[in-house]
This record gives sequence, C-alpha cells and structure tokens, in this order.
Amino acid sequence: QRSANARKTTTTEVPISLKTMRRSSPPVGNRYSSRNGHNNYNGPSGSRRGGQSGQGRSYGGRNNGPSRDSRGAHPTNSVDPSSNSGAAMDGGGEAPPDTEPSLRVLSFFERGSHISFACYSEDENEIIFEDATANNGTDTERIVQGVLLETRPNLVLVGNKVVANAPLLECLTTMPLGVEQVGGRSTNGPNNNSHHGDTAGVAQGTEGDAHATAQSQSAQTNNSRPASQGTATAAIPYQLLKSSAFEPRQCRSIILHKLRVLTLMRKPMTANGDFSHAQNYTASLHTSTQPPSNFHSLASIINFDSPTLIRALGSLLTYLRNTAFRLEEGFTVTVNNIRRCPASDSFLRLEESTLRALRIFATDHHPLVANNNVKGRSYQKSKEGFSIFTLLDRAKSTAGRERLRQWMTQPSRDVAKIQQRHVGMELFLHPDCHPAVSLLLERLSDVGSMDSILLRMQRCCAQPNDFLVLGRMLDASYAIVATLGGDLRERAYKLDRENHDQERMDTDDGTIPSVNETGREQQEYPSVVYVDELLRRCHVPVIRNLRERMVSVIDEEVTSEAKDHVVIHYGFHEELDRAKETFETLDETLSEVGRQVLAKHQDLVSLKVVFLPQVGFLVSIDKRQHAHDETNNTFPNIPEDFEFVFVQDNDAFFKSDEMNQLDEEIGDLDAFIKDTEALIVSDLEEEVLECESELRSTFSALADLDCILSLAGCAADLNFVKPEIASAEEGIIYIENGRHPLQELIVNDFIPNDTMLDNSNRVMIVTGPNFSGKSCYARQVGVLVYLAHVGSYLPCDCAKISVVDQIIVNFGDVETCSVPQSTFQRDLTAVAGIMRKSTPNTLVLIDEFGKGTAPTSGIAVMTSAMQRLAQSKCKVVCTTHFLEMFSLGLLKSSKDGIKAVRMSIHIPETDIDDAVPLFKLEDGVASSSAGLVCARMAGLNTKVVDRASDIIKALKDGKQVQPLPESMNANSPFQPSVRSAIRLFLAVDSWSSATDEDLDLLQELVDRM
Repeated sequence: QRSANARKTTTTEVPISLKTMRRSSPPVGNRYSSRNGHNNYNGPSGSRRGGQSGQGRSYGGRNNGPSRDSRGAHPTNSVDPSSNSGAAMDGGGEAPPDTEPSLRVLSFFERGSHISFACYSEDENEIIFEDATANNGTDTERIVQGVLLETRPNLVLVGNKVVANAPLLECLTTMPLGVEQVGGRSTNGPNNNSHHGDTAGVAQGTEGDAHATAQSQSAQTNNSRPASQGTATAAIPYQLLKSSAFEPRQCRSIILHKLRVLTLMRKPMTANGDFSHAQNYTASLHTSTQPPSNFHSLASIINFDSPTLIRALGSLLTYLRNTAFRLEEGFTVTVNNIRRCPASDSFLRLEESTLRALRIFATDHHPLVANNNVKGRSYQKSKEGFSIFTLLDRAKSTAGRERLRQWMTQPSRDVAKIQQRHVGMELFLHPDCHPAVSLLLERLSDVGSMDSILLRMQRCCAQPNDFLVLGRMLDASYAIVATLGGDLRERAYKLDRENHDQERMDTDDGTIPSVNETGREQQEYPSVVYVDELLRRCHVPVIRNLRERMVSVIDEEVTSEAKDHVVIHYGFHEELDRAKETFETLDETLSEVGRQVLAKHQDLVSLKVVFLPQVGFLVSIDKRQHAHDETNNTFPNIPEDFEFVFVQDNDAFFKSDEMNQLDEEIGDLDAFIKDTEALIVSDLEEEVLECESELRSTFSALADLDCILSLAGCAADLNFVKPEIASAEEGIIYIENGRHPLQELIVNDFIPNDTMLDNSNRVMIVTGPNFSGKSCYARQVGVLVYLAHVGSYLPCDCAKISVVDQIIVNFGDVETCSVPQSTFQRDLTAVAGIMRKSTPNTLVLIDEFGKGTAPTSGIAVMTSAMQRLAQSKCKVVCTTHFLEMFSLGLLKSSKDGIKAVRMSIHIPETDIDDAVPLFKLEDGVASSSAGLVCARMAGLNTKVVDRASDIIKALKDGKQVQPLPESMNANSPFQPSVRSAIRLFLAVDSWSSATDEDLDLLQELVDRM
C-alpha cells in the first residue's frame, strides 16, 4: 500500500538549517495565487515536492517579560504591556563589544502577494519603508534583494509565517550580488559565536522569556576575499529576530501615538541637533487628556489602508521602543525623516486611490454580504465590474487573464519591454496574420492554470482531472508552438522585410545605420525576434516527451469516465494488466470455486465464496440451513477443514484450504491494482515536477501571448493606435485627439481633446463649468498614460508619452467616518502626500482641490500648491473653479511652467434655451463657472435661481443685497391687508364709540388676514 507520508514534508520547527534548505530548494521560484489567504511562496523557482507553505500565525499583544537590547544593552522591563519585541534568534548570552557598528534594523511582513518592509537607520536617524506586490517568486526575489541592497540591515525582524516558510526564509537570508558587509555585525568579533560551515540557525524564544536570544549561525566566507566582490554568499551580515509584535491594532496604535517625524512637524530640527522645540511640542501633547495622534501628518506619507505596511512598521517601532529609544519620554520613537525605499522602481507605482479613481479595477460585490466571505476567501462571489480591466480582458486562458491582471497591477517602466509588446500587437493586427491568430485563439482556450496543477502535485493532492487538463494543455501548447514557428514566423519575416525595404527607400542615402548583430536583427526584423523569443521560452522537446509519456501511461478516455482515479493504459505494466484481467473475471472464478467446494462437501446445503479486504477469501453459509449451536457458537455438521472466522447476522464465514489457496494465488487484487496505479501515477508526477521549470517557462510565454492577443483584439475593435514611448528624460506627454476608453462607450458622441505636457508646460490648470467634462479629461490623461505603460495601444490619433515613475491622484473620494478627518483635511493630507512623493517623472492629477473651506483660504492654498508643484517639475493636470487665481494675478498662464486651459461651453443670451457644453479644451481661463446655468439645468426652483442671480449682481456691483420683496413672502406681517387693518385701527380714536360701519370694515379686514 502506498504511503503518502513518504512524499510529504511537515513544517520544520526552528531552528532551521539553511544548508538543508539550500540543498533542497532549486534556484528559480514561483508564488502561486494567494486568493485562499495562505502564504504560497515556494522558493526562487518553486520548490518541488516537500516545499513548505507557511501557514503559521503571528502572535501579538502578549508581554513575555523583560526585553533585551540585541546590541548588548541590559535587560529592561517593558513599560507598555502590549509591546513585545519578540524572542531574538541570537544564541550568544554575552553582549558584543561597544565598538559595533550603528543599528540598521529591518522589519519584514508578508501576506499573500503583498510584501512590506520597514527599516530604521541609526546613522541617518530615518525610517525607510516599502510596500510592494509580488505576483511570483521572481518578483519576490527582486523586491527582497532590492530592499536588502538599499537598506543593508544588521538585524531583521520576521514573524512566525516567514519562519515556517523555509523557501521564503531562504530568499530573505540569501544576500544578493554585490552586497558589502558594511554596517553589518562583525562576524569575527571575540564575543560572536561564529561557526564555520554553511549553516545559519533560527531559534525561537520560550514563552515568558522575551530576552532569550540566540546567535544567528551565519556562514563565514573567506576573510581574504574582498567584500566588494559581486558574488552571492551564504553568509548573511545580519541577525534574525523572531518577533510577535505584528498585531494590527497594536501596530496602528503605536504608529499613531509613538512615532514622531521631525520633517512632518511644524518646526524642523535645527542644524546642531536641537530637540528643544520638539520636546516642548511633546510636553504640550502630553498635557492633553486624549492620547496624541499623528494621523494627519503621517497619512500624507504612510498608507494606512495597507495592513502589511502597518504591521511591518508597527513591529519595527515596537522593537525600537524597547531598545534604542527606551530612554525617550513616553517611549516615543523620534526620527528625522521617513521615506519610501526606491527598490521597486522598475514598475509604475500605483496606489489604491489611483486604481480606484481611474477605475482600473472595479469589484461588484454580491448583494448578500454573507456570500462575500465564504470559507475565509474574501469576495468569493464577487465579479469584476465596468473597468479598464474588463475592457482589455479578452484573454482565452485562465493564465492569460491572471497575467493581464499582473501587467495592469504592475505596469512596466522598461521602454524596451513596452516596445516589444507593441511589436507583437502590430504583428497580430496585420491582415495576413489573421488566419494564424484565429488558430492561436482557438488553442489558447484549452490552456488552464499550470501553477494550480503543479501546486497540487507538490502537495500530493492532484486529482485525475488534473492529468486530463495537463494533457490538453500540452497538446494545445504544442499546436501553438507549431503555429508560431511555422506560418506565423514566415509572415512575420515577410512583414519585416516589407517594412525594412520601405524604410530603406525613405532614407536619403538608402542605407540603415550600422549596429551590432543583435541590434541589427531587432531593428530589421523586430517581429521575427519577438516570435523567436516566444519560441525560445517554449521548451518543445520537453513538452513533446512529457506528452508522449503521459499518453503511454494514462488511458484518458477511461479516466474521464471513471473520474475518481487515474486509469493506467493497457500494455504499460504487464503485472497490472494480468491483475486487472483476473479481477474482471473474479466473479466467474469465485462461482466456479464455490461449485467445486459444494461438490466436495455434499453435506452443505448452499454456500457462497466472498472476498473481504484485509481478511481474504471466505466461505459463507446460511446458519439457518445448517446446525448451529448458539451456546458454543459451533457448527457440528461443518467439514473439519473449515475454520470458523466470524458470524454476521444469519451468515457464518469460514476459511478452507481452497480459500487459503485463493489468498496465495490471487490475494487482494483491488488493493494491488490501486496501489500499483498510485505508484505509477506518483512516478508520473515526479516526472512532471522534474520538468517544472520548463513547464512554467512554456506556459508563461503562452500567457504573455494571450495577453498580447487580448490587447490587440481590443485595439482592433475600439480603434486604438500605437503610441510612441519615450524615455523619462524627455519628459513629454503628447496626446492628439485623446478619448476616454470607458466614457466613449456610454455616450453617443465623445469629443476628443489634446494633451501637451512637457518640461516647459508642466502644470495644466483646467477651468470651466461643473458639467463641462473637466474631471473626465483629467481621468482621461491618467488612463492613457497608464495604458501606455501596460503596453496597450491608445484611443487617440497619435501619442508620444515618456515613462513616468508614478501616477498620483487626488479626486473626491467616498465619504467615510472610519478616517478621523474632515473632507478638507483629507484633501490637504492627499496634496501633502503628493508634494512629498512626487518627482520630476511623476504624473499628478488633482480635481477641485481647496473647495472644502472658505473661498479665500481655498484660493490661497490652491495657488501655493500649484506653485510648489511647478517648482518640483512634475507633470500636473488640475481642475478648479478658483478663477480668481488668474483674475487677481496670483498665477499667470505660460509662466513658471503653468498653462491655463478651459472647457468651452455655449451659454445662450436668454433663459429660454439651456446652456450647451461643448466638451472641447481650449487655451485660456473660463469667464465663469456658470453655476446658475447648472442650477437651472438641474431643475432648481426658478424663484431660487432668480434670487441667486440678484445676489450675484449686487455683489459684482458692490451694492447691498436687497431683502426679498414683501409680495414674495406670505407670512410677513406687512401684507397689504394687514397694513389696511392697522391704518383703520389707528384712525379711530375710540373704538368704544366707533360706528357700526367701522366695526364691520375692521372685521372684514381681520377675516381677510
């Protein structure tokens, strides 16, 4: 019987030997989809069978006793009972010497595909953080190595899930190329327990002893080797500290109340390091009955909506409060600056607010709240709404759809990569390639998720359908590769030759500038190079051999009918085939043996021969037909060679010589067949996993192909054109007749507009009425720049766009009471974050900033913000109604990089006709916001609009606003009937002697009132 435990590995308890991990983990990895919430990083290239998935929990909120400064400080009792710096993975009991380098501690937290770091540098007294997304193992390695190169820590804080995930821990403890051990702990110190050998241990502190430490057993490289050598080494110049201070609420509270950033305060620190004003500021805060909160200032630089970043930063602050800043008043961590780590600049940086404002993704949740969180998976029954992703998503395969989402989550800043995608789209859009494209789309529909299949094989839980799907995927991939390498490559070569000849004819001298061989191929035959690159990533011999092996092993037709197990093909295993033949005729064999036994023993009335697993073959007789002594449970008339086994209901079971012979000759056929098939399937799984890297490479190339075909199909249907991608140094965003790809689908006639942003015109301020399309235009610019980085064609006539490092937006967001800020305060925080994050290569989109306060204050803040952004040289598109900025001369168009444009509108001379927005952008400043026109179009009461018009006219003329006419207010005591009654009442001297005529008239006037 097959033992599944022989193929599985359990989660290794600490300490973990990195030497063992490195021997068992291959060099390339993959992170599988983390929709189930588990940590599925499987090493640099996906560890094979036995790859551990970290499913541990991070503990927080417990006080495990006094904490020890890992740099040699004496143990101190923690003032905050909720804080816990964790148990150090440092085995040395003695303190290092005082000559050790400055502290650089890094906190790392990972959840699903989100990775966050926070590092404190004692030299600069600043915190560097990073919040990134890793869709696979390559992304994880790139981010981790980039952060390690930038921060160069000597202490790393990790949680339980990281420690339990051996491949992820190995990635974190493998130093990247070129890392010098500067700023790290000296491994040759007299008090360091260094061990020569390729091991580095991680020790777990016992509960209740937070200052129990264990020295990380870093492997030592040759001391004579220069540190600057660009070779990877197993020795890590930092210690690992297993921290449990990752509880979300505790981390958020510590960040808000215990972190003080001097650059975010009103008064900066003096040049000589004077903290007196900061101390006074702290003292004033502590006089308040409420705990001080830095949310307003920190929210401009820290994304409090990112749980991974909050946990990483909170764990770091918890450690610093108990060590380096334990003597600070209130255990407050005071740093000079906090900034983002530039370790993931290869992709366009996008925040959640940007994705939401530009509607890149839109999730429509299930109307039943209970269905949005089933089995711990959030939004399981949600679907993608009307968004840019649904517009571009025409992928035929699951892998292609996931790859497209990855491209859209991490748009590229690599000009060569974007241009390569354009080459593929141009090739597939050519009319001569349409027949081949149809074949590709047809076969891509048979491509499933290879990552899911390999993951289940690694976990020894592969289903029979996985092998059937894998077979169809291999057939589809082979057909796709044949199409790419055959007809499509020929057409690509023909197309490149035609384009090259045309370019040669267009040049003056008829020659192409000389370049190297690779450059010449890419210049003359870009389509062929693109196809060859796809074919290079597809390992055809491996695919063919694996498919032939699967066909020879698995009977796919019978397996699809059985559904519960994999059926081995007849002729593959002779012993298995004989066992199956015997098992198929087992009923006839047992019937014949039963007749022989009954003929041998004439005294028996009737009998049956049955088979019971783990018991064998038995003779079954009806005890009611034979003498049965219930007292002794014996059968006197049963033959002597019958050995009693047991009784069940009315049947008695016996062993006989014939049954023992059947046990020896036939045995447990069913178990033998299942075990043999399971072993064969297990061997086949091993063969599949041996080809894991080739399979991942092949189907990754097919996923990219599916994405390119999806983008090409969208471009063909929606009339998109190929943009020109320029380097960041050019700093240009030129779009001619650009269109919003979503807006043009829901309106009858969309009016396109131009965009021109360069180093001389950096800030574009758009004015105009409320309904003129200003916000739509700002979003349009952001969407088109975003699509250019994805590699898509653009909805315009032509475009030239330089790569940007990030797109930051400030649009009116959904109001919420979960954020302790007013609407205007949130706008201020967002703009403050824009000013801190923006660079000369940043695109900023701002919609009606400053409208939540008094007009004077809003205009002042808006003007100052625009001037500051113009000085930072970032590209800005801002919409506003503050026309006074230009009318008062606070800003001047075409000066200091600021350009004023307006949305045109036709306002009729009379009130009979409605105003008509033209949605066309033109130079200049709008004359008014046409608020009354908007009010009239919205159906506001005519009297209200007229009264508003009178008020505006009086304010413009500098006159006092007149009160409402008396005839317009029926409740006024000065109505004509009232005045008549008062005059009559006052005209009579004595009403005691008044005439009947006067009394009747007064009564009539009162009744009229």
